[in-house]
Amino acid sequence: MTVCVCVKVNECMVFAADSASSFDAGGAKDGNGDPIQQVYRHGNKVFQLHREYPIMAMTAGLGNFGQASIAMLAKQFRHMIGAKGTSPLGIDYKMEDVVGLAQKFFLIEEFVNVPDPAGVGFEFWIGGYSSGEKLPELWKLTVFNGNVQDPTLVAGTSEIGIYCGGQRDPIQRLIGGFGWKLEKILNDHGVTADKFPALYASVAPELFLPLISPVMPIQDAIDLTEFLADMTKKVFRFRAVPEYVSGDIDVATVTKYENFRWIKRKHYYPLGLNQQVDHV
Repeated sequence: MTVCVCVKVNECMVFAADSASSFDAGGAKDGNGDPIQQVYRHGNKVFQLHREYPIMAMTAGLGNFGQASIAMLAKQFRHMIGAKGTSPLGIDYKMEDVVGLAQKFFLIEEFVNVPDPAGVGFEFWIGGYSSGEKLPELWKLTVFNGNVQDPTLVAGTSEIGIYCGGQRDPIQRLIGGFGWKLEKILNDHGVTADKFPALYASVAPELFLPLISPVMPIQDAIDLTEFLADMTKKVFRFRAVPEYVSGDIDVATVTKYENFRWIKRKHYYPLGLNQQVDHV
């Protein structure tokens, strides 16, 4: 479980994710008869995907393919498409090329290592700039109920917006004005789209809360992205459920000229030992 958030504006693209990594034992119980569940709070879900080019990623859902964590695989992929890798990106690369290589590596070559893929959900979001482009793109790789999906272009160069994966309900309620259960509740009470088409057409646009504009400066985009991720984390803190969204919020940006930059991230060593802003 997790939440990962992207804010995409003209100046930049910002990714943020929490650090929770949950584990259950497939229905097994401990000596007291309680289900075996563990939530770790130091998982890594935001990644720099290239050392030289402005490309980054974030993930939600399944945290391991077999014995390899998604963080480890992301580093392996970064090395693969780097200058000394087996599939280096040329200077005229396109984001579609990066996504195609990622789909092949993660969901064709590595996903087969998942021991029981039935019902598995996985998202791998890739954002960045094609060579020569002034504005970024946002793509998503997906496994839904164990089935590998084709890559999706979530937002092209001309689109701006707020996009999120994992535990989306708190953000959806804030921005959209209602949760995912609303349509079912309405249908259960006979308020269906065929009977009330005008109502269904007007609810979403009238309740929508606009929070971004194309000209939003980089720092404001950063603040908004972190706020949405942190809000979701706090919702799970107070709900009577395990803290599936928890731990530190990691934040990073890509821009046309500054490339990838960490804005905020956790460390397992004292910060004074390494103060670089772009290392992984």
